[in-house]
Amino acid sequence: MHLIELKEAKKYYCPQSFTLKIEAKDFILISGENGKGKTTLLELILGFKKPDKGMVNKKKLKIGYLPEIMMLPPLIKVSDYLETLAKVKKDKISEEMIHLFNIPLFKYIYQLSKGNQQKLGIITTFIGKPDLIILDEPLSGLDTNSMLDLKAYLKKKKEEGLSIIVSTHKPELFNDLANKVLCL
Repeated sequence: MHLIELKEAKKYYCPQSFTLKIEAKDFILISGENGKGKTTLLELILGFKKPDKGMVNKKKLKIGYLPEIMMLPPLIKVSDYLETLAKVKKDKISEEMIHLFNIPLFKYIYQLSKGNQQKLGIITTFIGKPDLIILDEPLSGLDTNSMLDLKAYLKKKKEEGLSIIVSTHKPELFNDLANKVLCL
Protein backbone atom coordinates (compact mmCIF):
# COMPACT_ATOMS: atom_id res chain seq x y z
CA MET A 1 0.00 0.00 0.00
CA HIS A 2 1.58 3.29 -1.03
CA LEU A 3 1.41 6.32 1.20
CA ILE A 4 2.62 8.79 -1.42
CA GLU A 5 3.17 8.36 -5.14
CA LEU A 6 4.98 10.74 -7.47
CA LYS A 7 4.57 10.27 -11.24
CA GLU A 8 6.98 12.31 -13.36
CA ALA A 9 6.59 15.14 -10.80
CA LYS A 10 8.74 18.10 -11.79
CA LYS A 11 9.41 21.72 -10.94
CA TYR A 12 10.53 23.87 -13.88
CA TYR A 13 13.80 24.85 -12.13
CA CYS A 14 14.76 21.31 -11.15
CA PRO A 15 17.01 19.30 -13.50
CA GLN A 16 14.88 16.15 -13.30
CA SER A 17 11.43 14.72 -12.72
CA PHE A 18 10.61 12.25 -9.96
CA THR A 19 8.73 8.96 -10.08
CA LEU A 20 8.58 7.29 -6.68
CA LYS A 21 6.24 5.20 -4.55
CA ILE A 22 6.58 5.60 -0.81
CA GLU A 23 5.19 2.49 0.83
CA ALA A 24 4.43 1.64 4.43
CA LYS A 25 7.63 0.47 6.19
CA ASP A 26 9.97 1.96 3.54
CA PHE A 27 13.35 3.39 4.45
CA ILE A 28 14.26 5.64 1.54
CA LEU A 29 17.75 7.11 1.30
CA ILE A 30 18.24 10.18 -0.90
CA SER A 31 21.71 11.49 -1.72
CA GLY A 32 23.41 13.62 -4.34
CA GLU A 33 25.30 16.81 -4.91
CA ASN A 34 23.90 20.24 -4.11
CA GLY A 35 21.52 21.54 -6.76
CA LYS A 36 20.39 18.10 -7.95
CA GLY A 37 16.87 18.33 -6.49
CA LYS A 38 16.96 16.63 -3.07
CA THR A 39 15.14 19.45 -1.26
CA THR A 40 12.72 19.94 -4.17
CA LEU A 41 11.83 16.24 -4.01
CA LEU A 42 11.18 16.51 -0.26
CA GLU A 43 9.04 19.64 -0.77
CA LEU A 44 6.95 17.79 -3.38
CA ILE A 45 6.52 14.82 -1.03
CA LEU A 46 5.54 17.11 1.86
CA GLY A 47 3.10 19.08 -0.30
CA PHE A 48 4.98 22.34 0.31
CA LYS A 49 5.21 22.70 -3.47
CA LYS A 50 2.96 21.51 -6.27
CA PRO A 51 4.55 20.01 -9.37
CA ASP A 52 4.59 22.07 -12.57
CA LYS A 53 4.34 18.79 -14.48
CA GLY A 54 3.33 15.30 -13.41
CA MET A 55 1.45 14.51 -10.24
CA VAL A 56 1.71 13.68 -6.55
CA ASN A 57 -0.91 11.43 -4.94
CA LYS A 58 -0.91 11.39 -1.17
CA LYS A 59 -2.98 9.71 1.51
CA LYS A 60 -3.86 11.71 4.59
CA LEU A 61 -0.76 11.26 6.74
CA LYS A 62 0.91 12.63 9.82
CA ILE A 63 4.43 13.55 8.77
CA GLY A 64 7.32 14.37 11.09
CA TYR A 65 9.75 16.64 9.25
CA LEU A 66 13.24 17.83 10.15
CA PRO A 67 14.27 20.58 7.72
CA GLU A 68 17.90 21.09 6.78
CA ILE A 69 17.83 24.50 8.49
CA MET A 70 15.75 24.63 11.66
CA MET A 71 14.31 27.70 13.27
CA LEU A 72 13.92 26.95 16.99
CA PRO A 73 12.57 29.56 19.43
CA PRO A 74 15.68 30.71 21.35
CA LEU A 75 14.11 32.14 24.50
CA ILE A 76 12.33 29.07 25.84
CA LYS A 77 13.69 26.24 27.96
CA VAL A 78 14.11 22.91 26.20
CA SER A 79 11.72 21.16 28.62
CA ASP A 80 9.01 23.81 28.11
CA TYR A 81 9.39 23.62 24.33
CA LEU A 82 9.05 19.83 24.30
CA GLU A 83 6.10 19.87 26.71
CA THR A 84 4.30 22.47 24.59
CA LEU A 85 4.83 20.49 21.37
CA ALA A 86 3.66 17.31 23.05
CA LYS A 87 0.45 19.04 24.21
CA VAL A 88 -0.22 20.53 20.78
CA LYS A 89 0.35 17.17 19.08
CA LYS A 90 -1.50 15.23 21.82
CA ASP A 91 1.47 13.01 22.56
CA LYS A 92 4.12 12.36 25.19
CA ILE A 93 7.77 13.30 25.10
CA SER A 94 9.92 10.28 24.32
CA GLU A 95 11.94 9.60 27.44
CA GLU A 96 13.92 7.11 25.37
CA MET A 97 15.05 9.83 22.96
CA ILE A 98 15.78 12.31 25.76
CA HIS A 99 18.00 9.70 27.40
CA LEU A 100 19.56 8.61 24.10
CA PHE A 101 20.55 12.14 23.06
CA ASN A 102 21.23 13.44 26.58
CA ILE A 103 19.67 16.85 25.95
CA PRO A 104 20.04 19.43 28.78
CA LEU A 105 16.34 20.00 29.48
CA PHE A 106 16.66 23.04 31.73
CA LYS A 107 18.79 25.17 29.41
CA TYR A 108 17.31 27.76 27.09
CA ILE A 109 17.45 26.75 23.44
CA TYR A 110 19.87 29.58 22.62
CA GLN A 111 22.31 28.07 25.15
CA LEU A 112 22.48 24.76 23.27
CA SER A 113 25.34 23.84 20.96
CA LYS A 114 24.61 23.29 17.25
CA GLY A 115 24.69 19.52 17.88
CA ASN A 116 22.23 19.69 20.79
CA GLN A 117 19.91 21.93 18.75
CA GLN A 118 20.02 19.33 15.98
CA LYS A 119 19.21 16.56 18.48
CA LEU A 120 16.30 18.63 19.81
CA GLY A 121 15.01 19.01 16.25
CA ILE A 122 15.25 15.26 15.72
CA ILE A 123 13.33 14.57 18.95
CA THR A 124 10.55 16.99 17.96
CA THR A 125 10.22 15.27 14.57
CA PHE A 126 8.99 12.11 16.29
CA ILE A 127 6.41 13.83 18.55
CA GLY A 128 2.83 13.20 17.45
CA LYS A 129 3.11 9.57 16.31
CA PRO A 130 3.82 10.35 12.64
CA ASP A 131 3.18 7.83 9.86
CA LEU A 132 6.20 9.07 7.93
CA ILE A 133 9.45 10.67 9.11
CA ILE A 134 11.41 12.91 6.72
CA LEU A 135 14.90 13.95 7.81
CA ASP A 136 16.78 16.46 5.63
CA GLU A 137 20.50 16.40 6.51
CA PRO A 138 19.92 15.03 10.03
CA LEU A 139 23.65 14.54 10.71
CA SER A 140 24.45 18.27 10.59
CA GLY A 141 26.29 19.24 13.78
CA LEU A 142 26.23 15.73 15.27
CA ASP A 143 29.34 14.02 16.64
CA THR A 144 30.14 10.44 15.67
CA ASN A 145 28.46 8.88 18.73
CA SER A 146 25.28 10.88 18.17
CA MET A 147 25.26 9.83 14.50
CA LEU A 148 25.46 6.18 15.54
CA ASP A 149 22.76 6.70 18.19
CA LEU A 150 20.47 8.23 15.56
CA LYS A 151 21.14 5.34 13.19
CA ALA A 152 20.32 2.80 15.92
CA TYR A 153 17.10 4.66 16.78
CA LEU A 154 16.04 4.83 13.11
CA LYS A 155 16.77 1.11 12.73
CA LYS A 156 14.51 0.38 15.72
CA LYS A 157 11.73 2.59 14.32
CA LYS A 158 12.05 0.93 10.91
CA GLU A 159 11.69 -2.49 12.57
CA GLU A 160 8.55 -1.17 14.31
CA GLY A 161 7.10 -0.39 10.86
CA LEU A 162 7.62 3.37 10.60
CA SER A 163 8.24 4.78 7.10
CA ILE A 164 11.38 6.93 6.95
CA ILE A 165 13.04 9.14 4.34
CA VAL A 166 16.57 10.44 4.93
CA SER A 167 18.25 12.95 2.63
CA THR A 168 21.96 13.23 3.34
CA HIS A 169 25.42 13.92 1.97
CA LYS A 170 26.64 10.94 4.06
CA PRO A 171 24.55 8.05 2.68
CA GLU A 172 27.12 5.42 3.69
CA LEU A 173 25.86 5.59 7.29
CA PHE A 174 22.34 4.52 6.28
CA ASN A 175 22.92 2.26 3.25
CA ASP A 176 22.28 -0.93 5.22
CA LEU A 177 18.90 0.36 6.50
CA ALA A 178 17.54 1.53 3.13
CA ASN A 179 15.28 -0.59 0.97
CA LYS A 180 15.16 2.19 -1.66
CA VAL A 181 18.10 4.42 -2.64
CA LEU A 182 17.89 7.51 -4.84
CA CYS A 183 21.15 9.05 -6.00
CA LEU A 184 20.32 12.36 -7.65
